Amino acid sequence: MATDPLFLKRLEQPEIGIREQYLSLKQFCPGTVVITDNDKTVLWEGTLQPTPLSREYRVVIKYTLNHSPVCVIKEPDLSVLAKGRKIPHIYQNQTGIRGTQLCLYLPVIKQKNKVSEWQPTMFLANTILPWASIWLVYFEFWLSSGEWDGGGVEHDAIAESGR
Repeated sequence: MATDPLFLKRLEQPEIGIREQYLSLKQFCPGTVVITDNDKTVLWEGTLQPTPLSREYRVVIKYTLNHSPVCVIKEPDLSVLAKGRKIPHIYQNQTGIRGTQLCLYLPVIKQKNKVSEWQPTMFLANTILPWASIWLVYFEFWLSSGEWDGGGVEHDAIAESGR
């Protein structure tokens, strides 16, 4: 009797549940962590300061099972800092959380057979939080230079993903 390869892969790298995400964020990421939505969503809110010379940013990360995690910068207002310039690698914020939603990783792009760079087998504390900090470093460089050095995919392609 043959075993489904996808089943074996899930055994090797099981999806990380909301409680495990909560415990990881609580242990490694100073801030407030709560579980909501009948144990289906974890919400972290805290402060990131990407470098010792950087300003502090108030950040929210929200992850709901079977959805991609989102990261929103609540304060300071990034559009005010950008002084009218179009900020690269952000999404139109439809999260219900006030602030700027960051584009931190390549999502699933079905038309191009692209798999998301973030997977539910990953801890938010090891991926989304450090990625947000790196994004903020590139943002600060962009504020002073006008050039985005953070790489990434143009958002016309990402828009196709329905994200």
